[in-house]
Amino acid sequence: MRKLLLKCTGPFRSGKIVDRPNRFILRVRMNSSVERVYFPNPGKLHTVIAPGREVLCKPATIEGRKTNFSAFAVRLSKFYVTVNSSFANTIFSTAVDKGILSEFRGYVISSRERLVPNYGRIDFVLRNTKNRHVYVEVKSCTHVEKGVAKFPDRPTVRGRRHLAILSRLAEKGVRCYVIFIIQRPDAQSFEPFREVDPEFASLLANAARVGVKIMAMTTEFMPPNLYLKREDLPIKFV
Repeated sequence: MRKLLLKCTGPFRSGKIVDRPNRFILRVRMNSSVERVYFPNPGKLHTVIAPGREVLCKPATIEGRKTNFSAFAVRLSKFYVTVNSSFANTIFSTAVDKGILSEFRGYVISSRERLVPNYGRIDFVLRNTKNRHVYVEVKSCTHVEKGVAKFPDRPTVRGRRHLAILSRLAEKGVRCYVIFIIQRPDAQSFEPFREVDPEFASLLANAARVGVKIMAMTTEFMPPNLYLKREDLPIKFV
């Protein structure tokens, strides 16, 4: 059963994708003109980005920026995919704050982007009323094939480093999580994208073996509302 997470404030400007000249730019036709739109996601997104698809864009709020809009969501045939990779952290923190995730009920966010000495940065540290702490790394996923969500869709050195950090912490008895936020509603299961990054896939399986809990959840964007659709998809380690 889906649960309302938040309302995504607009205004949104709709356009049609022309092309993607580089990782962080879309060219989008809006009425009679073509705008260069900031695309806040370094992934390939080849199941999402295609000429002619509708994209919802948010006007830029920072003066002097080179682009006037940022892409927020791309419409596939029956649903939207939210495409800002950093939005996954907002989704997770909102779900924790609202007590929506059963796994983290009773926890609050203690810190963000915590630098753990001798290890590295972790997205979130959570604590409960007993002062028990857990470490959480959040990953944004937009790639789905035949109901299977896969991550990453490009090789990720950063992602491998995070898995190594969490695995070392878990081996010392620290409770750790990797949460894959699938920013679309059509995934029925999750697996690492071994064909794209075999080392990441192996590290993820090892992380699970040493005690890191791996979770995957889906969202559904029905403007302006964003819902948590499923919070614990089946995971296959390949």
